[in-house]
Amino acid sequence: MPGPAVLEGERITLNTVEEEDLELLRDGVNDPSVRVSAGQVLPSNGLQEREWFEETSTSKDVLQLLVVVDGEYDDHDDRRAGVIEFDPIDRETGTVDVAYWLRPAFRRNGYAREALELMVDYAFAQLRIHRVSAAVYDFNEASMRLLESIGFTAEGVQRENAYVDGRYCDTHYFGLLEDEWNRG
Repeated sequence: MPGPAVLEGERITLNTVEEEDLELLRDGVNDPSVRVSAGQVLPSNGLQEREWFEETSTSKDVLQLLVVVDGEYDDHDDRRAGVIEFDPIDRETGTVDVAYWLRPAFRRNGYAREALELMVDYAFAQLRIHRVSAAVYDFNEASMRLLESIGFTAEGVQRENAYVDGRYCDTHYFGLLEDEWNRG
């Protein structure tokens, strides 16, 4: 059962991550399609996920929320689709980095877009953030298209700066400023 709703969209809610979600998080970040896109080389076990949860759940610099699909979703009893997070939140400079992942069964339905729009709107309207940033590996074209489709600007590329899934890859950087956000 997801924690309390923090943000509500048309088809999803963003809920707090609770202790009972740790198994989902562990399984999610260990899914090859998530782990590789996130650049996580080593798998994460339950103890590591618990330590991460305990460390970040009390941090004022991290906001991690579950993406939960409203209503029924096909034959899935578990509507927890994935995670979206701000890490770190730098209040001094007014910047946040955003990252997200969805379980494969929930992809290509617009849920990541809705979650990203909710979080970006929250950053600008509630957290008084000036800039939201994202980093994406070159092979994750869907994520790059998503970021650009909601207004992020491609700002640069670090060539072959990451070793992911047996090869060097480029990291693409995106940014969105508060006055560029057209949520209306």
